Amino acid sequence: MTAGSASEAELPADPAGAKAQVIQAEGVRKRFGDNIVLDGIDLAVDAGETLVVIGPSGSGKSTLLRCINLLEPIDGGRILLEGEEITRKGAKVATIRQRIGIVFQQFNLFPHLKAIDNVTLAARRVRKVSRSEAEARALELLKRVGLEEKAREYPHQLSGGQQQRVAIARALMMEPHVMLFDEVTSALDPELVGEVLVVMRDLAQSGMTMVVVTHEMQFAREVGDRVLFMDEGRIVEQGVPADVLDRPREERTRRFLRRSLQLARSLEELTIDQGGAE
Repeated sequence: MTAGSASEAELPADPAGAKAQVIQAEGVRKRFGDNIVLDGIDLAVDAGETLVVIGPSGSGKSTLLRCINLLEPIDGGRILLEGEEITRKGAKVATIRQRIGIVFQQFNLFPHLKAIDNVTLAARRVRKVSRSEAEARALELLKRVGLEEKAREYPHQLSGGQQQRVAIARALMMEPHVMLFDEVTSALDPELVGEVLVVMRDLAQSGMTMVVVTHEMQFAREVGDRVLFMDEGRIVEQGVPADVLDRPREERTRRFLRRSLQLARSLEELTIDQGGAE
């Protein structure tokens, strides 16, 4: 089975031919103490869709991904994976997580393990895959992310971009049905960002269902099927990239994009007031 095969396999569709929904969130709420982080989130992600989530820091984007992956319990609502409510009491969390790959900003590789061992570890321990089978599969995945020749090297011998690509291969090793990316390029030097985004683009083109939290607006424009803008724990607006990025309906979205564009161009004309940079 190839890395994208789980997402490329035919999934049930309705009689009208609509794609099946891989992820559904219904009225999801999450708080940390008195701080409401997710305030009634409703969304659906179709099979093979790349949903790009943008928004300011603290808007709830990363928490949303962590709730989908069951790393954080929700306080209200429910989340479904391929029609199964995964936030119900008694859900088998470990089994469910095997169907939801997640890659974080930090690479989280084991420094004492070679790249190939980082990729195979979970499959061998959790899924009881033999070492020979796991390593053969891992080499395929490392080749897919352009790192086959780095298989026997340790993380400290790899660049940040290479380490992040190993982390992506590790997530794909479990043959997930959906991939979550949480600002995976934000810790990288600018010249290394592109090599990670290319891998993500190729995954999207292969048919993998993906939810991507990012500040890379060009990626959102070129790869995303849909862009969703969040602020203060709520979905402000969503739509095809051209509409959200070029013709946003909401003033809050326009203000965020205007600031992002200013920062991308130059800091020289920005001023600071009590409300932040304008």
